[in-house]
Amino acid sequence: MNGYADARRPRVLVFAYACEPGRGSEPGVAWSVVRSLARFADPVVLVGPEHIPALEAWRRDNPDSPIMFRLVEEPRWARWVPHDPTNKTRRNLIGYFLTYLGWQRRAGRVARRMAADEVFDAAHHISYASYWLPSPGRKLNLPLVWGPVGGAVTTPRGMWRALGIKGVISELVDWIAVRALSLLPATRRTWRKASVRLLQSSETRRRLIPARDGDRLLNHVMFTEVEQTPKPRERFILFLSSFETRKGIRFVLHGLAEAGSDVRLVVVGDGPERSAVERLVGELDIADRVDLRGWLPYPEAMDLLDRAGAVVFAGVREEGGTALAEAMQRGAPVIVFANGGARTIAEKALDPDRVRLIEPGTRSELAARYGAAMDYFHHAQNLPNTPYLDTSGAHKELEEAVREAIGS
Repeated sequence: MNGYADARRPRVLVFAYACEPGRGSEPGVAWSVVRSLARFADPVVLVGPEHIPALEAWRRDNPDSPIMFRLVEEPRWARWVPHDPTNKTRRNLIGYFLTYLGWQRRAGRVARRMAADEVFDAAHHISYASYWLPSPGRKLNLPLVWGPVGGAVTTPRGMWRALGIKGVISELVDWIAVRALSLLPATRRTWRKASVRLLQSSETRRRLIPARDGDRLLNHVMFTEVEQTPKPRERFILFLSSFETRKGIRFVLHGLAEAGSDVRLVVVGDGPERSAVERLVGELDIADRVDLRGWLPYPEAMDLLDRAGAVVFAGVREEGGTALAEAMQRGAPVIVFANGGARTIAEKALDPDRVRLIEPGTRSELAARYGAAMDYFHHAQNLPNTPYLDTSGAHKELEEAVREAIGS
């Protein structure tokens, strides 16, 4: 049923399989978008069963909130399929993807029944919105806000040699799979059905053919809010990520070798490349300037982030980056590899002086660029230590997009 419910506060039916307060990654960013939506609208959110207990607890603590939740169960067969999103084994990730697709079908049926019985002004597909997957919102007789949509970021071709054989194979498999899925008729109908398309990055914009003048660049982490007390910043550079090829730790170490001898790097993380990282530290003769801390409890990691002179984000194919958004909201200067969603976020910084973008290039070019950025922040003085992510602009952009969709 479609009939503008309230000119001031539209009622929006939301698809958000993963959505939960206090969580990181997809559930956390979806929650931040829903909270932004609730600033001007009344969202009714369809969610998966994993998140219902936390959401019900939140509702009890916030009884006056306009946000309502509706459980959509996963398909019955999902109970026999491993699908823990925090377990990064291939088996779990494939199981989670298949379970999400099954949940989408169920959510679509629930949404169609709800739209027939209740008044909604628009639908909004928020979590796991990928340009190569269809949205159940395509079958509703409602304006559809799609996104923020991602899924198009790849490692720049000129850098593939630095990824190694496994990294290149992974890039090729991902590229072929998503290109094939993007050709599905249901996916293409979603592209056409969406009244407004919110896009994570310029890479996604280039994949959606034909392009539309009304497409909006709005990364989902732009709504990140952080409460913290500023601390004096110290003269060390922080890298906080897993040790994987795509996270760029090797590029950062080569950059440190090019930086001044008084620049120190603190590394929080671990992963499959641990032994390779340790070998590279020795080969580059920078062991006395690198402090490998391993994984730390969240409060300890955030304490380092609050005190770091700058934080490096070297992921070569990031769709968004909750850690990048959180660092900017905590006032930390950032060094960011300029590709994908990370570039979108960094380019919207309210204080460009606290951002250094590292353009793609060869290994030697990247080493020089990272080294120069580290030197710059090592010697920088009197930089502000206040939040500089443009969350106000993101809230405004989202409201304009929803109201545009309803008026289309």
